[in-house]
Amino acid sequence: MLRVPDWPVVVARQTGALPAGGASGAPGAVVHALRIVACDEGARADGVRPGMRVRDAQAASPMLALAPADPVGEALAFERVLRAVLAVVPVAEPIGDGGLVLRMRGASRFYGSEPRALEALREALAPLGLQVALGVADDRFAAELAAAAGGASGGAAIVPPGGSAAFLAGLPVSVLGDGELPGMLHRLGVHTLGGFAQLPEASVRDRFGEAGLVALARARGLDDRGVDDPGIGEERVLRLEFEPGIEGTAELALAVREPVERFVRQLAEARLVCSEIRIVLRGEEGRISERLWRQPGFLRAPDIVDRMRWQLAESDLGSALVEVQALPERLDQDAEHMPGLWGGGGIDDRAKHALERLQGMLGREAVLTAAPGGGRLLAERGVLTPWGDAPAVRAQGPWPGALPPPRPATVFRPPLPVRLLGEAGEPVEAAVLDAREGAPVRFAPPASGAPSSGPRRVVAWAGPWPIRRRELGDVVHRIQLLDGEGDAWVLLHADGAWLAEGCYT
Repeated sequence: MLRVPDWPVVVARQTGALPAGGASGAPGAVVHALRIVACDEGARADGVRPGMRVRDAQAASPMLALAPADPVGEALAFERVLRAVLAVVPVAEPIGDGGLVLRMRGASRFYGSEPRALEALREALAPLGLQVALGVADDRFAAELAAAAGGASGGAAIVPPGGSAAFLAGLPVSVLGDGELPGMLHRLGVHTLGGFAQLPEASVRDRFGEAGLVALARARGLDDRGVDDPGIGEERVLRLEFEPGIEGTAELALAVREPVERFVRQLAEARLVCSEIRIVLRGEEGRISERLWRQPGFLRAPDIVDRMRWQLAESDLGSALVEVQALPERLDQDAEHMPGLWGGGGIDDRAKHALERLQGMLGREAVLTAAPGGGRLLAERGVLTPWGDAPAVRAQGPWPGALPPPRPATVFRPPLPVRLLGEAGEPVEAAVLDAREGAPVRFAPPASGAPSSGPRRVVAWAGPWPIRRRELGDVVHRIQLLDGEGDAWVLLHADGAWLAEGCYT
């Protein structure tokens, strides 16, 4: 693992967005959405930390100099680092935030030892004038932490072969990330990676799910992530400037079609295709719209043009468009996307073209794809995203109060209002059902959820079961019932009203 500490700050100083640092310079930080995303050593000495609000950081460090985040500029600047590293080793994978991973076995054999290979890396990076942190280990997670230790000591940290587990054992569980897992382990009395590594896999799976098993493997020094060759040793970025600025999407499509086709053709000549691309739009008044796009397979020239049009239509630049940048976030070998000998291997091309055509005619939000989600409510169990967008990251459970399978075939988005009535026609409250002081007798389904919206007889019911969620305020209750027409329903009681969450028929 090689990492340039505080890479966003380094780039901001190189471009002049931040003044020179050092002993006589002002501490510096990079901000996005009014929060600190990176800071230098001088800012940390004053108590500034990433994630801190800007006003709190300025209170802690009154002389703090700020610069806006520039992810595109950082990625472009890091390609100089990548090219220097590729002069020493054959394969290196950038991982963002000024870091990359590389394979050491071949380099250590070529240079005679791991310390000599690291020295060759430092010599290759010396003309760039960068301070780097280096870490070597059997697996990627241990190498990341070894690089952090090497950066703190001003040198390189080499974990002996087979020593990853011993190296990790004494480290706190907080190095696993900022999620819920470290806090839950602390509450269980597990404070180090060594203690976590001794837990049985079955218990970790039952308590923390698949994410817990991944963290357990890393704590044991068995991280299975390798080093991929993204094939981006050269600067491959499309940048277009417009004078005068562009106002509409049709004008943008005409202006970018030929440069985008030439850009994709250059990638094809290098036997590369782009499967993820970051598009940055800049308005005349300085506003910026940035978005990461992907789709199954790879992006062709018309796909990139469409995404530029959609992003311009959905963004609020407040002025004419004067600059477009397209930065490939992932480049694959074209052979990886060739059709198989017997077909298959991905979505059918005819279906893909039909979906893309529909989306081009109806708009980005008109064609959606579904993916499993996580949550207590039925609508959260299936996440809908526009075709071509990156699917939402599935939140990890467990989810107390979630409805077990089988789940309703129809889920209402949003839930539809219904009426639940007692013997005398009075509305039934969840508290009454919970205390068994009454029972629902009549049920009026939603007008759009059943062929007949008239009141129906309640044949059977079960519940209520509470769902406690901070964002929902009071406790929400869920019941299931079967009506006289043979339809089964899932109902929610929130804010004094009944809502149909789903229907089984």
